[in-house]
Amino acid sequence: METSILFWIIFNVFVLIMLGLDLGVFHRKSHEVSMKEALTWTGVWIFLALIFNVIIYFWRVSSRHLNFLPDIW
Repeated sequence: METSILFWIIFNVFVLIMLGLDLGVFHRKSHEVSMKEALTWTGVWIFLALIFNVIIYFWRVSSRHLNFLPDIW
């Protein structure tokens, strides 16, 4: 099964939007990062990775999502 070019465009746009939000909006001002803030942002990015994994599971309806899942643990 070949992945369409539209998927890659949407995926890359999403990654760039998330990067822009992370660097340009949420962390605009320099400050010392607390442990709570670091753990919260880590949880947010892990949650987004798991959502991506669920999308792959339902989109491909196969075990391809298992190829991604072990990499985030």
